[in-house]
Formats: sequence, C-alpha cells, structure tokens
Amino acid sequence: MINQFCKTALWKCSKTLIAVAQGYEPAETVIRNAKLVNVNTREIQEGTDVAVACGRIAYVGNASHCIGSSTKIIDAAGAYLSPGFLDGHIHVESSMMGAAQYARAVIAHGTVGIYWDPHEVANVAGLQGVKEMVEDVRRTPLKAMVTTPSCVPAVPGFEDTGSSIDADDVAETMAWDCVVGLGEMMNFPGVLAGADQPLEEIAATLKADGCVTGHYSVPETDRGLNAYISSGVRCCHESTRPEDALAKIRLGMYAQFREGSAWRDLSRLAHAIKETGPDTRLCCLVSDDTHPNTLASVGHIDHILRRAVEEGIDPLVALQMATINTATCFHMDHELGSIAPGKCADLVLFDNLTDFNVSLTMIDGNVAALDGTATFDTSAYDYPAWMTNTVRIGHEITPQSFAIPPWMRTAMRSKAIRHACAS
Repeated sequence: MINQFCKTALWKCSKTLIAVAQGYEPAETVIRNAKLVNVNTREIQEGTDVAVACGRIAYVGNASHCIGSSTKIIDAAGAYLSPGFLDGHIHVESSMMGAAQYARAVIAHGTVGIYWDPHEVANVAGLQGVKEMVEDVRRTPLKAMVTTPSCVPAVPGFEDTGSSIDADDVAETMAWDCVVGLGEMMNFPGVLAGADQPLEEIAATLKADGCVTGHYSVPETDRGLNAYISSGVRCCHESTRPEDALAKIRLGMYAQFREGSAWRDLSRLAHAIKETGPDTRLCCLVSDDTHPNTLASVGHIDHILRRAVEEGIDPLVALQMATINTATCFHMDHELGSIAPGKCADLVLFDNLTDFNVSLTMIDGNVAALDGTATFDTSAYDYPAWMTNTVRIGHEITPQSFAIPPWMRTAMRSKAIRHACAS
C-alpha cells in the first residue's frame, strides 16, 4: 500500500527539518503565541510557537530562532492551535455535492482529512466512478483517504444498481495511492457465517496492511462481536447504545461516535465515557452522512466537537477523538493527527473550547481557509454522462405510474398509525 497524503515525504525533507529546528535554516512559516492543544498529552501549552517547512512541522516551542527574512509569521494572538480535524467515516455522496465542492465546505470548518467510503457512487458507477470522484477532489487541499467499498451491491440478488465489487477488485485498489483500507463491512452476517466473499475482501485488505472498517449494527456484544472483530475489522460507527461502544473498546475495536445529518448518536454514546470513565484512546468522532443544510447551518467536525462538549465530554478528549485517535485507527499517526516535529502541518486555529469557531485552517503548511471561507476556488467538475445519466426505469413514465393502489394506501395508513402509537 503506497499513499502520499503530505506535501513532501518525510524522508525527502528530514534534513531541512533538522536544520530549521536548530535555527540553521529559516522556517517557511511560524505561527506565534498560540495556546497549543497537545493531543499527545491532553494538555494546553500556553504561548507556544510552531515552525513549518516543506509542509511539515519542524519545531514546537519558542521559535524565535527559526525566523528569517523570508519567514511568514502568523500571530495566533492567544487563540487555540489544534491539529486539523479528521472525519473517520464519511460518505461524500451524501452531501449531494461534487467532491471538490464538499471539500470547500468542510475545510472552512477545520476539517483537513476524511476517511471516505464512496459506496454510494460505487453501487451505481463502480470503481471507475470512484476514480472520477477522486480526480475531482484532488483539485483541492483536502486529504481524501479512500476506503474501498466492500458491499457492492449491498444486498446481492436483490439490488440492480449497476455495479459489483469483489475481492480481486479490492486487491487492485489497495495499490491506489488514495486508498487506505476497506469500506464498512456491512455484511456482518456473512462474516459470522464464514462466507467466502466478505472474508476474501477482508483478507485482500489485511495483506496490504490496510484498515478494515466495520458496520456491526446489532445489539449483541458477546460471541458475535468477538467473532466479527477477530476477522480483522478494526473500527465501527454503528454503536447506538453506550454499552455497544464500551464493549467494542474493551475488545480493542475503535468505537466511532456518530453525529451527522442522518444519525445523531452522541447524546447516548457520551454516557459510555462519562459514566464509566474508560481510557478513550479507542474513541473517535465521525459524521457518516452530512447533508448540505447541516454543513451550511452548523458545520462539520467543529459542530460534532460542540455537540460532544454539550454532552459532557471533556473538550480535550473530544479533540483527541477528532485528531490523534482517528489517525491512529488508520495506522497514520506517524503523519497526521498531532502537532509534533515531522508531522504534516495540518493546523486549525479557533477561539475557545466550547464553540470551536474556526478562524484559520492550514493543510501542508498552506492556508486553506480563513475566517470561514476556503482560500481556493474550484470550478464545477465535468462528470461524464455515464455517471450523471444512470436512472433507467425500463418502461415509459405515465400519470398512472404514480397511482397508489388501494392496498398500498391501507398499508401506509396502518404503518402511520403504528408509528404514532409507538411515539
């Protein structure tokens, strides 16, 4: 597996970073006088500077010796400086925007990277459709790290959405430079039954040292969960009860606390942390699905951080859940997720630990958003017709096509009554 999500590979620029850290060469950029959110130690370090070169962090401390005549200085003026936010599970297609336009929206809210399962486009347009969306997002600074869709079609023998992906396809994608793992393995019944298809897809991912992401959505935390994790699945975003999340982290699985547009689980899952007080290193924050109205009205990971604090999670724990924990889950903490020498200079400035109002987002040492607006402009991507003309009904549409037969109206009324009674 070969991925490159930083501006410059560390082995190419380590000599420069060594020189900048000691003051022998000037930094390209120095951020001064920040309240550093150190997610490695869960503490705030007042009055801290960060020196950047080659898109990476060279020095953390008092960076006066790193400043030269050409160094760009950013005065944090006492604002909080955090690692850029990472979304550990997201379907970009659910934003109903092209990938580049999605990037513009989330970067403005402090998101620097996403772990993206493009199973919605894959179900219709296959891996070629995934490639097109990746080409779209490459025009932006966003680190779009793909997990190859695992269940295409989601329900074999029932769906006719247009495409299929098997273990050979998964193995092929593990050589793509944008792929870091396998998308959510929704077929947990197949895994528990020892079925060849899901296990072969998992095997292809593990052979490439990729991260297998999960989808274990049943309230069973004993034999089935143990079996599912033993297959190699590393994380799961489908916990809806505190006991589900707690059981997963006790078994070494990353529990991804979800708060998006479609599923809002934080109000329940926060109790797993507040009431039992476990070590939270295996806890992450994810959005899963984020619709345009959510992005426009409340934000992205910054919104989830606000919600976590509202639910009683310590703000520094919440920030770890949106940075270092996520990077570690995907075996990428050597590159992402913390402000430390050698790491990618993906940084966020915000005003306080309650509202997380982002004023600046840096990716690879470059300013990618300022005061809530992306600093890059991206024109509309020209998606090919085979991706935009995919609905094939198979018969002529007439007014009668929209008629609801009496039996269906009765069934709909009965369902509505049952729902009302349950509420």
